[in-house]
Amino acid sequence: MSIDWVDRETLAYRSDGLSVLVWVDFEAGFFSRGRVVHKDSIKDWLDESGSVVGPVSPEERDVIIAAVMAHYANEGRACTAVP
Repeated sequence: MSIDWVDRETLAYRSDGLSVLVWVDFEAGFFSRGRVVHKDSIKDWLDESGSVVGPVSPEERDVIIAAVMAHYANEGRACTAVP
């Protein structure tokens, strides 16, 4: 499993040759370093070419959100998830 940036607001969660795009926003507040994970952005598994392989199950979504939140916790940043 790995997590890396695709662009300023998108992370790629990668596992077993597949990836899921995750929209991550900044928390409100000028001095906030926290992040907000948008659960509804976690929809489909993609293969290496970017083609949709299948939907992300609710259980997989929970695992992905936990991994992203742990990623930020390791960086010392707050992270919350919203629907």
